[in-house]
Amino acid sequence: MCPRLFLCAFAVIAIAGNGHAAKILGLFPHTGKSHQMVFEPLLRSLAERGHHVTSVSFFPLKNPPANYTDVSLEGIAGLGVETFDLSIFEAPNVLLKIPVVKGIANQLMGFQPLVGMALDVCGKALNWPPLIEALKSDYDVVLVENFNSDCMLGLLHIYGIKSPVVALLSSYLTPWSGYRIGVFENPAYVPVLSTSFTSPMTFLERLENTFVYLYHNLWFRYLIQVKERELIEKRFGSKIPDLQDLAKNYSLMMVNTFHTLNGVRPTVPGVIEVGGMHLDHTRKIIPEYIERFLNESEHGVILLSFGSLIKTATIPKYKEDIIVNALSKLKQRVIWKYENSGEEGTLTGNILRVKWLPQYELLQHKKIIAFIAHGGLLGMTEAISAGKPMVVVPFFGDQPANGAAAAAAGFAKVVPYMELTEKALTEALDFVLSAETRVKARLVSSIWLDRQADPLETAVYWTERVIRWGHAAPLHSASRDMPFYQLALLDVIAAFTVAILILVTLLWFILSAVYRLVFSKENKLKMH
Repeated sequence: MCPRLFLCAFAVIAIAGNGHAAKILGLFPHTGKSHQMVFEPLLRSLAERGHHVTSVSFFPLKNPPANYTDVSLEGIAGLGVETFDLSIFEAPNVLLKIPVVKGIANQLMGFQPLVGMALDVCGKALNWPPLIEALKSDYDVVLVENFNSDCMLGLLHIYGIKSPVVALLSSYLTPWSGYRIGVFENPAYVPVLSTSFTSPMTFLERLENTFVYLYHNLWFRYLIQVKERELIEKRFGSKIPDLQDLAKNYSLMMVNTFHTLNGVRPTVPGVIEVGGMHLDHTRKIIPEYIERFLNESEHGVILLSFGSLIKTATIPKYKEDIIVNALSKLKQRVIWKYENSGEEGTLTGNILRVKWLPQYELLQHKKIIAFIAHGGLLGMTEAISAGKPMVVVPFFGDQPANGAAAAAAGFAKVVPYMELTEKALTEALDFVLSAETRVKARLVSSIWLDRQADPLETAVYWTERVIRWGHAAPLHSASRDMPFYQLALLDVIAAFTVAILILVTLLWFILSAVYRLVFSKENKLKMH
């Protein structure tokens, strides 16, 4: 039975409207589990509507629909599940004690590992037989993750696949993504997703934001795009177009955001906000021992989870003590996702540590009154959908920006991991547990939920729209195809400058001539 009844009910109508069951290819070369969790519901829903879906990823579906084919990349690289070691933050560095330097350095270092990951996966994927076989078929549309790699775009060109391409992002637009659809995100007022800024920004924030924006563009261009192109050309022995140009062939970009949380940004019709499309309409069962722990709590329960990538058990002892000491003072109980726990959790005082938990279902539970999280967009989305206030402890990537956005919306308090102290955590908990903040969280949730359509339904609609019309219905702005000098109006500025110089020169000649004429007449009058 189809788990999403509203999609199944219209499956036959959708297929009839399209004229056929479409062939869809999904390319997801990133090893992070949280990224794939965003895209899985869309892929499953498209298959449930009768389309033939082929998905290339590191995370094959469990119990896939009948017309769903998984092409597994498992074995190419390690999976991004509980692999991030928190001890990396303990490395001493005097420069990181300077606030501005620390802010920039954390952003640059946070993105740097993505280079090796992209090139490693790309180099191995070029010779991966299951992927090569999948690329030999024809498709009506291709869904590709737009994150730290454009390798798949090069492969689409190599194998002559000219289908419309839809980009999927597990976050908002990265600094190197906007131009692909004709969006220019002015760093004067659009914070880069790796910063902790919200708009409007101070002068120093705009200075840092602009530097990071320019750096990230150059970083992606020369450390990833150029090198991936070299890998592809070496493997196939022929030149291919610049990956930067191939990236301009996107028909649509779907981003895992919604402006109620992530802020208002400049956009075009080809950028569709589908934040929350991963929220599962089929609820997982909360384990009995956790349900019992919840129901026996007189004052409610706080949920603590640092997501699927961070290995919480690697937290240094002194940081763990900070968290435990702050939480132990609360009258509320705490459920903490912590890998080194027993099968039915480890209870110490008011804190229950568990290996795994159904996060979305718990956040929807009436006994959960607050959420301590790392600021990953999936957890943020789940919390805002449930109307639960948050303490955000960001580590890297887009987490500082997500935390800052939630704080600006009024339902969160941010405590950076490097600044985590017992006092700071206690004050943050006092803030989010206050009646005012809890009311604010419910208000923001209501606004976030108030949409024209369900985000998953929106994602399905736009995918099928691209299938119906393809390249015949462009959604990008003209800026995508303009060279920089035109986009920045450098030619217009140059024309104005020349015109002004000509006018000033002419005026100077005219005034000089008038002056000489007047001076000559005065001299003649004096001589007479």
